[in-house]
Amino acid sequence: MQMTSWMTYWKIALLAGIAGAILAGGIAFAIPDQWVCTASMLLTGPSPSQTAQTLQEFNMRVLSRENLMRIIASPQFNLYPKERMRHSLSEVAENEFRKHLRIVPYGTSDASLEILGDYTNRRLIYSQAFRIVFQYPDRFKAKAVIDELVARFHAWSLIYAQPVPRSLSVLEGPLTPQLPFYPNRLMMVTTGLVAGMMTGLLSLKIWRRSRAYAVVTLTIPKETKHFLDSRVAAGQFRDMSEYVRELIRADEQRHK
Repeated sequence: MQMTSWMTYWKIALLAGIAGAILAGGIAFAIPDQWVCTASMLLTGPSPSQTAQTLQEFNMRVLSRENLMRIIASPQFNLYPKERMRHSLSEVAENEFRKHLRIVPYGTSDASLEILGDYTNRRLIYSQAFRIVFQYPDRFKAKAVIDELVARFHAWSLIYAQPVPRSLSVLEGPLTPQLPFYPNRLMMVTTGLVAGMMTGLLSLKIWRRSRAYAVVTLTIPKETKHFLDSRVAAGQFRDMSEYVRELIRADEQRHK
């Protein structure tokens, strides 16, 4: 293949870019969709420290290894079936379920005034919002797990010992996700296209520089030199050496 012009450079870049895009697209479509479902809840208490402590206690109880194992093994969910064939239920709960499940507090603890009957029963309450986030390849199971966790938070709220008054409510219930969180296939294909073009251009540049050339001294009349300069100036060749190489290649083709 003779790669001697900018048009050829762009052809190589386009072909390499298409190859990169196809490769990236194959990888992108081989990756299963990941769906994220969330729910927001609000915990209130008489002080910031008590509210934070209660939330920590809820997390430890609801997200304990035993509870996670029950959810995974429940016929209603049947989570991570492939992983459970290779690892124990306890390992799947710790290494898979817990990795994709997060409790994310957001905002700050806000104080508000609660009035119960008369002035003497007024008190300050502090609230902390938090979000339950779960990621899974099945969007319907992702929502079902969030529904289950919200219900378990409510159940623990009812049976949890109450040395101080507090309450738990749902700010935003879970919705079935409509778009996958990952992978972004368009981004991956675009990245493959750009990376392929850059790789093609770089490889061509290295190939051209690494070719072995024999240096030949050529003596020609001045008139011929002027003619060669005019051909180069016309833009058909980059320099005199390229012009001579093209003539030699053409002569080689005639003698084959």
